[in-house]
Amino acid sequence: MIREFGLLTPVVLAALACQAQTRLGLREAVDSALRSRASLKAEQERVFAAEGVRKQAALLPNPEFQFLNENLRPGQTYTRDVDTLAMISQPLDVLGKRKQRIALAGDSVARAQADYEMARWRVIERVKLAYWNARGLQEIRDVLRSAGGSFQKIVDYHAAQLNVGAIAEQDVLRVRLESERLSINADLAALDFARARGDLLREMGAKEFTGYVLTEPLDENIQVEPLGIEQVLARRVEIKAARAALEQARANAKLQDVSARPDLNVTYGYKRTQLPDTVTGVNTAIASIRITLPFTDKNQGNRMAAAAEVRRQEDLLAAAEAEVRADYYSALQEYEMRRTEFLTALQPLREHAATISQIASAAYAEGAVDLLRLLDAERARLDAELAWTRGLADYRQSIVKLEAAEGVNQ
Repeated sequence: MIREFGLLTPVVLAALACQAQTRLGLREAVDSALRSRASLKAEQERVFAAEGVRKQAALLPNPEFQFLNENLRPGQTYTRDVDTLAMISQPLDVLGKRKQRIALAGDSVARAQADYEMARWRVIERVKLAYWNARGLQEIRDVLRSAGGSFQKIVDYHAAQLNVGAIAEQDVLRVRLESERLSINADLAALDFARARGDLLREMGAKEFTGYVLTEPLDENIQVEPLGIEQVLARRVEIKAARAALEQARANAKLQDVSARPDLNVTYGYKRTQLPDTVTGVNTAIASIRITLPFTDKNQGNRMAAAAEVRRQEDLLAAAEAEVRADYYSALQEYEMRRTEFLTALQPLREHAATISQIASAAYAEGAVDLLRLLDAERARLDAELAWTRGLADYRQSIVKLEAAEGVNQ
């Protein structure tokens, strides 16, 4: 009788029911998201765009060729009477503008790369959280289905006992009512799992929402060794992105300062001048230098805006560091509480409930207790099993949050 009332292992039933579905582990889910997420590909294109801007900033300006004719009048002979000029002008960068443009473009690439790493890190975190949420709900669904399947044996047993007049019809109705309650809860759990699986597939960037069986072991014993706060600040991608943005702002401020310097342009060329009352011309070389005089426009507005942006990025960096500290200590506290709850409360609760269920089943088989006590014991065992499963899924998610707070996901 104890074996008849015992519940089958959820893992066995889940394996039999899901053989035709695609198996999906945590690593496969993360890799699929990194390959498929269009938003992540868009962030990668920003890096390529910044690299293109850096390449353009390193190019030298093109020379300018100018060809002129002077003294064009009707009735003249072009080769004899018209003055001709041919000149090449070359902008010069001897005051550091090009060098600073290259530096700014390089810092822009670093910022784009940091933004991409931050987007990648967030995708990994969201996929892991969604995976463990769905994995826990899948386990709950399997537990309820297993309980319903095993409880059907109890229903069949009591129906057979009723047919031979060994028990009252009231006991059969109670057992059937409990079986129907389990069936409804199993259907609701299946619906919750379907929603969570859809959320996981959305985070993965999946194009086909087919059925998956999540195969990552839920009860694997994992313990995380927390890092120090200085290590966390050095590893978090938000800090790297904020520092890259600050360096970019400083490089832009230097560029705006340099842009106030004069522009230089050198011209060299050839001029053929027709002399009066002669049939021959004079060939002459032309050389000039052109320089802008920054009397009124000293780039004051852009320099003021760049300085304000530097101060803004410094404040954003300080805010990011404060947020990372708060995020880390919050995640660490949640991890420690979840682990303590799982080890000291949920695990013993599960074991005690299983023991009580076995005792009640044996006592009911011997006629020592009534059906209500058996049902209460089975219900308590099932509630403890579900609480253990939910607690384990929450513990898994707390590990993901702590690893994300430490910058491990990157």
